[in-house]
Amino acid sequence: MPLSLIVHGGAWDIPEELVEAHDSGCRAALLEGWSTLQADGHALDAVEVAIRKMEDNPALNAGTGSVLNSEGKAQLDASLMEGESLKAGAVAAVETVRNPISLARMVLQSENVLLVAEGAVQFARAAGMDECRNEDLVVEREVRLWKAWRREHESDGQGASGLAAGDTVGAVAVDGRGNVAAGDSTGGRPFKHPGRVGDSPLIGCGVYADNSVGGAACTGWGESITRVVLAKTALDLLGEGKPVKEAAELAVQSLIDRVDGRGGVIMIDATGNVGYAFNTAALACAYLREDMSEPVASVVRLGNRTLRTS
Repeated sequence: MPLSLIVHGGAWDIPEELVEAHDSGCRAALLEGWSTLQADGHALDAVEVAIRKMEDNPALNAGTGSVLNSEGKAQLDASLMEGESLKAGAVAAVETVRNPISLARMVLQSENVLLVAEGAVQFARAAGMDECRNEDLVVEREVRLWKAWRREHESDGQGASGLAAGDTVGAVAVDGRGNVAAGDSTGGRPFKHPGRVGDSPLIGCGVYADNSVGGAACTGWGESITRVVLAKTALDLLGEGKPVKEAAELAVQSLIDRVDGRGGVIMIDATGNVGYAFNTAALACAYLREDMSEPVASVVRLGNRTLRTS
């Protein structure tokens, strides 16, 4: 089975000053995951290490550098799924775990599927996972944005319902034995209500993997993605015989048609073909297949205008 890996760094209106950071971040994560696949690693391992690389990148909205909620805290969500046995693990609203994707991996290996908040942290402690302070996840860029938001809304009490950022990170892989895995990790929506959970840790919404069909990972406006169960919708289209690129495009079209949603999806079919689609202003992604001489990493604007390719 040919190796294949695709990662995303979010679907939103990525400003020009962050394009290079998103491009290089996706490329670095791709190469990290690819090294794992080349060393005969499992697709789960490749997805986990690729996402960990992005969680550790302060330019991206996952792990360190995540956006802040309305109280000025980072609350993190992540999920991971493998396509052989359909095992999945997810965590939501965790505040003291630097790499929630690795905690999701531990949940996947347990009898649980989804753990949240303090319960997820208790599980991490019992598993011997290192904790961090919430302040360790916070970067100055996000503090400035949060303070500006607080000044703007301190008198009207409004929440973040009008914001359109969707800077999740994610990955989908197929290994040499035909195993498929998919994962997502995110700090969620800027200035969100404490405890708000989007699509990323919800299996079938943010991610799905099935060895017989392929894998998908989503990014964008989580409430809309959840309503159409976007990852599973995309894989069902693959199961109907649609090529991977068309399946991605049709899934995103359903997001528009049914709930007027904004987001994107990256996909790999069971034979390693790669596809993606989005209807936000831009998508950061990178991919590599065994039949390619070099990886493609780019931030693409809607209308397929590539801002940067490395």
